[in-house]
Amino acid sequence: ANTLCVSHREKGEVCSNASFSFRYIPFFIILFIYFSGCFCSTHEERRITVPGWLLLGPSALYYWYLVTEGQITELFLLTFFAMVATVMFQHRKGLSPDSNGLFLLYSFSVTLLLVALWVAYLWNDQVLRHKYPGLLYVPEPWSYYTLHIRKNH
Repeated sequence: ANTLCVSHREKGEVCSNASFSFRYIPFFIILFIYFSGCFCSTHEERRITVPGWLLLGPSALYYWYLVTEGQITELFLLTFFAMVATVMFQHRKGLSPDSNGLFLLYSFSVTLLLVALWVAYLWNDQVLRHKYPGLLYVPEPWSYYTLHIRKNH
């Protein structure tokens, strides 16, 4: 199925979902490589600071937007599960995520929760279900806006 490209939506240009997702692959690879270096054995470095906690919400919201609007749920889930597997592997070595690793892991966890809430909220929307068929149903915020909000204002 073809979807409108986010960057070219106004022009009406169309691109395939798969080729559009390839733009995000380097981003998630870099995030995972960075995450794999965020492990330590000391307890002091495993705490998120207050500014980190304050940034957690905006970070998760940003990733939620990337996942839903970019239609990259599979890539996000693959990266998240790779991060969880890395945590389990490093834990066997006596290492745990440091504050940066915890921040990424918590951001991805909250993002997963936000995506799940988004899907649950729109689960029975037949118009969006028809527009986004397939194994993973994750409607774009732009589609929701144009279908339900823009016509009401």
